[in-house]
Amino acid sequence: MAQATGHSENPRNNSSENGSVVYFSNPLMSDAESDWSPIHDAAYNGQVLMLRNLIAQGICVNQATLDRVTPLHVACLQGHTACARLLIENGANVDVTTLERTTALSGASSQGRADCVILLLKHGTSPQGSSLAASPTHQTAAIGQGSHS
Repeated sequence: MAQATGHSENPRNNSSENGSVVYFSNPLMSDAESDWSPIHDAAYNGQVLMLRNLIAQGICVNQATLDRVTPLHVACLQGHTACARLLIENGANVDVTTLERTTALSGASSQGRADCVILLLKHGTSPQGSSLAASPTHQTAAIGQGSHS
């Protein structure tokens, strides 16, 4: 069902709340690690050249796992700003939410990844987030406050 490029859609409803289509990396896999694609792996590990090559091959930058985790989520969570920038420059949606209602911004904020937070905000992500927990703004402030103790 899924093509090698990851552009194939899962037959169930896969549109996000803002109406954009979410591409699943492998809808037949069920655990968190097995449904990661090579583009997720490159973003997570900060492999800019590999990421650039995958994008050049036509791999979708908005490809998501079953939990709706995108390469941008994992790049920001790990603090790989160059990867995040490359993904955004190639059309990555900065406001995709995972099934746990987290965003790339909330992930970057929770880990204190200030460069990624700034990058996402410059590219129009919502600073309020979508989680019922603390907003990304509150998470960032809490980290900053904790480092001064």
